[in-house]
Formats: sequence, structure tokens, C-alpha cells
Amino acid sequence: MQNINLYQVEQKRRSGPRPKQMVLGWIVLFTLLLVHGAWQGWQLQRATTLASAAQARAQNLQDQLSALQASFVEPQLDPQLPLQLAQQERSNLQLQRLVAHLQLLTQQQSAGFVAPLAALSERHPPNGLWLSEIALRDGGSTLSLQGVTQDQQLLPLYLQSLGVSPVFRGREFARFELQRNDAGLLGFRLSSRLDEEGKTGE
Repeated sequence: MQNINLYQVEQKRRSGPRPKQMVLGWIVLFTLLLVHGAWQGWQLQRATTLASAAQARAQNLQDQLSALQASFVEPQLDPQLPLQLAQQERSNLQLQRLVAHLQLLTQQQSAGFVAPLAALSERHPPNGLWLSEIALRDGGSTLSLQGVTQDQQLLPLYLQSLGVSPVFRGREFARFELQRNDAGLLGFRLSSRLDEEGKTGE
């Protein structure tokens, strides 16, 4: 009879990481921690630098503000300024009145020259009488006429016609000269001056 030995010695199986794997894992973990720590340190240093720069700028601005406040002088109203302003306003008002007066005088003088010339042109006889000189002065208040005529009867008629015109109505020629020239023509010179009340005089 043959004996069969069925008993076998089983070797125990090891489970879990091997020592080399553990050492490698610790090395990797330490490396990650070191990198993370270095990155955190860099971030902290950068934030500290930025904070210091910002604080320096703020301090610089504060110093500038303090210097401006120390050198600031509150403006004071000059007590003479209102008086000077009132005086300047009075001067401006006087200038405006002067300009308005000069404009009025210019208009009056312009009207004083245009109206008499237009009336002389309208009342001038068609022939037999010629004007050689027309003088208007003092805005038209002073009028002088000089000319010649072939017929001495035309001159009174001409003056009568001028008197009908509204421009010359009420005007009398105080100076009246007549003289016959070498050509046989009768030369005449008339002049009058209208005063402020509408009266005439030499």
C-alpha cells in the first residue's frame, strides 16, 4: 500500500506596497509639498511687495496733500474790488451812451445830407438855371447854393419851388448875391442856416 502525502506548506502572500514603492511615494509627496510651499512663498512675497509699494504711494500722496494743505492760502476778497467793479460799470455805461449818441449823430447827418440833395434834384428847373456848387454843413442845417441863370426871373421861381418842399419849408436865404459875368449869365450865391428852433439866420 502506497502512502500519498497531501499536505503542502503554503507560502504567505504579501499584500500592500512594497518598500521601494513607499519610498518613491514619499519622495513624490515631499516634492509636491516643496513645490507648493515655494509657490505659496512666492505669492506671499509678491503680495508683500505690492502692499509695500501701495503703502509707499499712499504715504507719498498723503505727504503731497499735507504739503498742499500747509501751503494753501485761502483767497481773500479785495475790499476795493466792488468799488472798482461799480466804477467800471459806470464807465461802460458812459461809453455805451457815447456810442449811441455818435450813432444818432451819424444818422442825423446822413439824413440831413440826403434829404436836401434829393429835394434840390426834384425841384431843379429843366433848363435856364444851373447849380455849380452845393455846400451842406452841420448836418444839413447850413446850406449854400451857387450857380448861374440865363433868366433872372427863373431864380425867384426856383426859390419859391424849393420853399414848397417839406425839406426847405420855412427856410429863408438870408444871404443873397447876384452878379452878371462876362458871358452875360447872371451868377447867384444863396446861403442860410437853420437854428435849433427851426428859425433861419445868416
